[in-house]
Amino acid sequence: MILPGRRRRDAGSATDRPTAPREWSAVERRLWRAIRDGDCFEDEVTVRGQVIRHLLLTPPPPIDGQMLHLRARGVRISGELDLAGTDIAIPVHFQDCLFEATPILDHAKLPSIRLENCVLPGLSAEGVTTDGDMELRSSHLTGELNLVTAKIGGLLNLRWAKITPVGRIAIDAEDATIAAIGARGLRCEGCWYLNSTVTGGIFLDEAQIVGEHAFIQAPQMTIGNGGFYARNGFRCEGTVNLAFSTVGGPITFDNAALISAGGKAFTGIGIRLTGDLRASPGAVFEGTVDLAGAEISGAVELSESRLTAPGPEGALRLTRTVVQGGLTMRSAQWSGPVDLTMARIAGGVDLTSTELHDDGSLTAVGASISGDLDLRGSVLSGRMDASSAMLQGDLHLDGTVLGHEDGTSLRARGMTARRLNFRPARPPGRVELDHSTVTVLADRGASWPTRSGHFSLDQFAYQSLVSDMTVQERLAWLAVGTPHAEPGPYNQLAACLRAAGLEREAGRVLREKLRRTARARGRIWQAWGLLQDITVGYGYQPGRAVAGVLGLLLAGTAFFSRATCGPAAGLCPIKTDEHPAWDPFMYCLDLLVPLISLGHDTTWDPTGWSKIVSLILIVAGWVLVTTVAAAAARALNRP
Repeated sequence: MILPGRRRRDAGSATDRPTAPREWSAVERRLWRAIRDGDCFEDEVTVRGQVIRHLLLTPPPPIDGQMLHLRARGVRISGELDLAGTDIAIPVHFQDCLFEATPILDHAKLPSIRLENCVLPGLSAEGVTTDGDMELRSSHLTGELNLVTAKIGGLLNLRWAKITPVGRIAIDAEDATIAAIGARGLRCEGCWYLNSTVTGGIFLDEAQIVGEHAFIQAPQMTIGNGGFYARNGFRCEGTVNLAFSTVGGPITFDNAALISAGGKAFTGIGIRLTGDLRASPGAVFEGTVDLAGAEISGAVELSESRLTAPGPEGALRLTRTVVQGGLTMRSAQWSGPVDLTMARIAGGVDLTSTELHDDGSLTAVGASISGDLDLRGSVLSGRMDASSAMLQGDLHLDGTVLGHEDGTSLRARGMTARRLNFRPARPPGRVELDHSTVTVLADRGASWPTRSGHFSLDQFAYQSLVSDMTVQERLAWLAVGTPHAEPGPYNQLAACLRAAGLEREAGRVLREKLRRTARARGRIWQAWGLLQDITVGYGYQPGRAVAGVLGLLLAGTAFFSRATCGPAAGLCPIKTDEHPAWDPFMYCLDLLVPLISLGHDTTWDPTGWSKIVSLILIVAGWVLVTTVAAAAARALNRP
């Protein structure tokens, strides 16, 4: 807005006022008087740039109480306005003016300069110093805006300006120091260099950085508490690069479009960000969002955003990134991998209802997450790898669609989590949980792969189960998950059941472990295991041994009660004059108990079928006693 100068009528008579040189033209003399009186020079006339330079370097003496100010509206400036290296003492304001040549302000010093709604073939202001604002609001530059090493004490105002350079550089402000940069609605058809620039804040809402060479190159910037705002229709058809910058406020891309298909849409490698990084809702990226090695004190908010055409680094790269406020990416539509390798994220990772397409994998190898890793209702077309990840919260896979049905869908070897909710929408491909530890495993049978070898559970530890699976279904689950009969998963399940007071079910699990162990060994061990299983249930059904002994004892007693030695009942004695009275029960008992002799087995001499039956009882006795002893030892030593 132009505020016309106010003429002070009480500053003295017209004859007391200084006058312009008589050799000047009438137009130039009127401009001289406008500066003297603080008025706005408004006329559709042409003024030479040399005259304006002269007026700024040797302005008229001020009238008492009046501040000198160059204000020109609707003027055409012919020739070159060269103020390089000058020290201008009065503010400069051009409105609706046309410059035939590029103004030169290199290393000049000014209180402030405003070029409002002007047309100029560029502006060279390398090393310029202003105490106040530099304004190019609504102006059109057909060449480069050069602000290298400039020091602008106020706002660099580029609101609704248009820069259409002949070359590729539209704005070059490397190593500049600017209080703030406001460029709402700017249209910049070229690249923008802000390398190592220091500013209090950057405001690019609705700005358009477009064209063949469009990008913002701003590594190692220092941005104060004002932050970096590029929202509400902001569009950059190239990379926005803030690598290794320090930002005291937020970085915001709400409803913005960053387009660098196959490259990097946003680069924040090594950035130090005090506030949040937001691209929600409605942000569109074509290219990688790279935050590797960044330190973010706030949150990363990417909900309802969309990314296509990622670069070689994938869709989102947070490798070794520290995020204090959590990562939220709800209901997003992204293509390509998301990499959280070795990231440290406080507050959790929320990817609920997010879809990752086109090899949309999630890698969190070695990540440390203080909250939950939540993928409820999400869709991953690629693999999820959380190997060696440390989750202080839960891993939620309820209703999740895990990709790679013919390959590895979930790899979580060595993962630590408070709770694993494994209820995906459909059975995934291979699941690897070896050496992982969770406090609670919540699952359902229909969620696990059914083919042998499609999930592995070696040394997978959990303390309690929340599931609809029966013990029989859980044993079938272990059979699929342990194709090589590893004992650890059975011990783990048995310990969990025993902790829940299900002792009988725990014993059933351990019997199945021993059955599988025996079947995996040689034929002799298989036979021995089968015998133990039939007789005493591997020590977990000792009643079978007791029933076996009683059965053999009764059968043997019945058989030997019919034995005769000539006319006498019973077997023939070895010594006719030294033998106890014949007792078929005591004889069978002495044969079945090999460790203690009752004096009957060595007294009588069986022959024929009696000898065969005696040998059977002796062998059966040794087998049963040995088996019972082993079962007792196992029962005493089992966890």
